[in-house]
Amino acid sequence: MTNGQRNNFDALRLSGAFLVLISHQFALSGRVEPMFLGDHSFGNLGVLIFFSISGYLVTSSWLKDPSILRFTARRALRMVPALCISIPLTFAVIAALGLTGFPENPKHLPNGSLWTIPYEVYCYGLLIVAGTATRRPSIVLVVGIFGYFALSGLQSGESFLADFGLFFAAGSLLRACPYLRKPLPTLSSLVIGYALIRIDQTNLGLAFVVPSLTIAIGVRSWAGLRNISKVGDLSYGIYIYAWPVQQIGVALWGRETPYLELLSITVPVTVALAAASWHLIEKKALRFKPGRPFGNSAPGRARVVSEADLH
Repeated sequence: MTNGQRNNFDALRLSGAFLVLISHQFALSGRVEPMFLGDHSFGNLGVLIFFSISGYLVTSSWLKDPSILRFTARRALRMVPALCISIPLTFAVIAALGLTGFPENPKHLPNGSLWTIPYEVYCYGLLIVAGTATRRPSIVLVVGIFGYFALSGLQSGESFLADFGLFFAAGSLLRACPYLRKPLPTLSSLVIGYALIRIDQTNLGLAFVVPSLTIAIGVRSWAGLRNISKVGDLSYGIYIYAWPVQQIGVALWGRETPYLELLSITVPVTVALAAASWHLIEKKALRFKPGRPFGNSAPGRARVVSEADLH
């Protein structure tokens, strides 16, 4: 990797976060979310990008240092400190503004984006189990696909763990099997995914398309995208702050406010909070992540992407 091993992952995560923000602005103001494919909104696409990248980078972290305790500590340091600030801060601001929640808003939850975080944690657990049992975390893909079909067949509702697990597992497999990232396998994944989508197997088809494209772009180093990392990794902060900022905006200005006007208010506020979260909390917390013991490198487990340490 050139340019100090900087690549395009920060830009892709940021794009995913903005897809979620833009899509939620429709729903939180009582508008219909635009769909990009079937019943998948653009916000859902952003989440699928997140899970694909996470599967790839977190597997990279595990391969470099397959220690359950250190792996868990790194994951916790990446996610928990920012949440411990954002949740009480959200309720404090709501109270300071004299709001008693959002009973008049189309959606009532103070932060509905957080519901996907437990599924991310479940995927980490699957990776630990698979990695500990087999030393081949790509088995997560098999677990994800099996869970998808089994759970879909046993219950009538959606299985979010199976759905999201497919994308996490696909990202994990792409990291564990580098040959799958070559042009011909990538093209084959896109063709298979397109064929599955055409026969109404949309979720499974997207699990071939989204991770393959996301990782193919992410591992590269394009000047227009890699330089976004200079401002910091704002994607997580945008993800955890956008919803409450948008809820407050709708409560104060009203759901009838034009969409773009609401967006012009919530985007800068959210980005400012995300920047503060990264530079004052997340980045500082990552300084405490445990390092691998000196000389404890397993053969063939070379450093692939520096961002793995941030996951």
